[in-house]
Amino acid sequence: MQPVLIRWGGLTIGSYAALLDLGLVAAVAVVWLEARRLNLRPAVWLDTLLAAIVIGVVSARLGYAAINWAYFKDHLAEVPAIWQGGLNWQAGLAGGSIGAWWFARRQSKRSPLILLDLLAIGAPLGIALGWIGCYLSAAAYGREVLPGEPLYFLSIDAPDLYGAINPRWPTQLLGAIWALIVFGVLWLTRRKTWPAGRRFWLLVAAYSLGAFLIGFTRGDDMPIIAGWRLDQMLDAVLIAVGGIGLISRWRTKVRLEVSEHG
Repeated sequence: MQPVLIRWGGLTIGSYAALLDLGLVAAVAVVWLEARRLNLRPAVWLDTLLAAIVIGVVSARLGYAAINWAYFKDHLAEVPAIWQGGLNWQAGLAGGSIGAWWFARRQSKRSPLILLDLLAIGAPLGIALGWIGCYLSAAAYGREVLPGEPLYFLSIDAPDLYGAINPRWPTQLLGAIWALIVFGVLWLTRRKTWPAGRRFWLLVAAYSLGAFLIGFTRGDDMPIIAGWRLDQMLDAVLIAVGGIGLISRWRTKVRLEVSEHG
């Protein structure tokens, strides 16, 4: 693990903050390349992208603080300290998507879903780098795996947030791999003509499904409700919302095909 990426004089750059920033840059680069291919004016997509990033990061931090309110109620000054780690991706996705939709609706006469599709292509690449930042800083660590347990051979010796090194699930690496798979699917299918919104809802449903399953390997602290981690319950909600969105887009395509041939 390498929680500190650079220490030079009085300057200290943490791995989590550096990888989070790198992920944002990578996502912006992907969106920029795709926007150029679609001949979208920067004024149309750039404000939408910035709104998604700013509102998404703020929402993610507030969501994390809300989930861990037992700690933050006595440490309110630490709520803005995003560089210390601690973002709730479900709140970030919801806040960023709402912010992007609102700005897209103001900036363009096109459907906001078209711009959400554009942002959806770059988002999982940024998420993947965020997971790597978690790995380097020992955040979102995996639970301990004991010899003799199924799939013990997949375990890695890794620390938790408190420095205790044990064989653990490679949770952060699994998260990064899944995010890269989702990115690969969206990138390779970007030239296909799909109804507006399908890529966005595919991102929501597919990534949430992976996050839900990866949640069974996590060992970091999280409120438990009725035997379930709260983040997995939020993942399940997003799976359902994304699935409904995909069905809606599929029904829209069917109606269009029927009207064209009817």
